[in-house]
Amino acid sequence: MRGLAPRGWRRTNPLSARYYGEVSRLLLGLTASLFVGLLPTAAEASRVVYINTEPVTVAAGDENDPAANTIAVNGFTSTSFSGWNGASDEQLDELIYLLKETTLPWDIVFVRERPSEGPYDMIVFGDADDHGSAFGAACSSQVGIADCDDSGGESIGFLFWGCLPEDDWYDPHRVAFSVLGAAGYGWGLENLGVAGQVMGQYTNYGLRYGDSCVPVSGTSSCTHELCPPGEQNGTADMAARHGARVDDGPATIVVLEPEPDSVVSGPFDVAVEIEDAFGGLSAELGVQGIDAAPVLKGEPPYRWSGLTLAEGRQVLEITAFDADGNETQTEIPICVGSCSATGDGDGDGDGDGDGDADGGDDGPADVPLDRGEADVGCGCTAASAQDGSAGGSGGAPALWAGLAVVIGLAWRRRPRVAPSA
Repeated sequence: MRGLAPRGWRRTNPLSARYYGEVSRLLLGLTASLFVGLLPTAAEASRVVYINTEPVTVAAGDENDPAANTIAVNGFTSTSFSGWNGASDEQLDELIYLLKETTLPWDIVFVRERPSEGPYDMIVFGDADDHGSAFGAACSSQVGIADCDDSGGESIGFLFWGCLPEDDWYDPHRVAFSVLGAAGYGWGLENLGVAGQVMGQYTNYGLRYGDSCVPVSGTSSCTHELCPPGEQNGTADMAARHGARVDDGPATIVVLEPEPDSVVSGPFDVAVEIEDAFGGLSAELGVQGIDAAPVLKGEPPYRWSGLTLAEGRQVLEITAFDADGNETQTEIPICVGSCSATGDGDGDGDGDGDGDADGGDDGPADVPLDRGEADVGCGCTAASAQDGSAGGSGGAPALWAGLAVVIGLAWRRRPRVAPSA
């Protein structure tokens, strides 16, 4: 894989390697202590990376300044880049998701909107023609400004999706791998002589950072954390550069459907977005008054399809969890079918408020619930609106039925299988 920053792109490091190494080891020690027991405190991220998939012109300047769209590189002339034209919103969302998940341990935030103020890094997107205009005809999918100790601060990297095989142009997993490679040059990382990890050769299981010292590709120009000369440990370098992830507080839930207080009929869907600066998010859906385990979604899209509930007033409960153990919940009151004035919202449709389906007697509802297979989450038997098993008069034998009818991601996934020894 090509992608080394061209010669002449290397900055002069004002800190000696020995001095910086000592500082970095102190940071790494602090990071380790956070990982083993200290809860992160609320703070702003130390590194913000703007993923600029829109057309942009980058000019030659006196310094590397993403806010001004300038880079200080010998021989570079003003060039217009076309962005990631043709990518769908779903592909853009998945790209950000993969970047967040891959860098979850560290204090890095990826954003799709340009920050209103700096400092921040920027990754510019372009096709093969853009690469030729900026850096010559030898097409490399990732180009960045080499900065061994990350001493120069913010930087601009380039992702040339048009230099990838055509089948990979709009593959978020493949593109995320090269985005992290382009950013990595500015963070002091070098290309590796191995496959299966960021900065190495791409594989479909390689969207991760290595955790041991491995050889650098070619002659190494930098020193790397915890490694002898000529070797690099991606995890150690990332921890030293960025520090441990900080707690940015609970995630935010945005309800997409159904709208609160809306009327739904037949099988319906529930969909939300979970917003947080970092990855590691999950969400679960429950219904007030129904004694059944909530159905968990461990990654986006956060959608539960084919729900069938008893007629009457119901209250859906969405709970979101983040990587730091924070929880947040929102309720979605809805009307299933038609709602009488005596609707009680306990989920059984009988109007008595006790959560059972027998007209008001105390004791548990005689509702058999099949928990199903573990990887489905609920696995309850699906019920159609036509067969009467969704509730109504005479009881509610399957109020939770249909909740996990459709389990699956809209995003295309490649198998993440490690190579055999």
